[in-house]
Amino acid sequence: MPKLLVLYFGAESPAAALADAAAEGAKSVRFTEVDVRVGEAHSQPTPGRHRRLESSRDVADYAGLLIACEAAAEIPDALDALLRDLERTPSSAFENTVFAVAGGENTVLAGRVSALGGILVGEPRGASDPEERAKRLGARAAKVIGWVAHALGHEHGANGHHHH
Repeated sequence: MPKLLVLYFGAESPAAALADAAAEGAKSVRFTEVDVRVGEAHSQPTPGRHRRLESSRDVADYAGLLIACEAAAEIPDALDALLRDLERTPSSAFENTVFAVAGGENTVLAGRVSALGGILVGEPRGASDPEERAKRLGARAAKVIGWVAHALGHEHGANGHHHH
């Protein structure tokens, strides 16, 4: 089952609401496992809410990474540090990883995520509400993760026959 990591920074920020909306959208796609994490090492989320991302190495455990970040905001220091860690990772590590940025007007962040070398899924057009766009982006990212996983399954298939 493909797994999507929805990551946000600022437990009490609008980014948390974007992350929850994106996760809701992703969970609407069959066979998608969604894990929502807060990115700051020092942050203590509300009990029963989301756990922290322990390490940048944990990103490799997921088929996709959706970063929720306020559109007009600066890139948070903790996110900048995570991106620097990911940028030091061999480029082949992310060639089949699906990336998305909720708050897509943050073009600097989108550019840095794109430079990681994976597959970048853009925010859908049409919805003016940021949380609705995040929800639709979550569903879109989950679909692309499923497509990639399906295609890779065919690449690694022994006999090349297509069975469903």
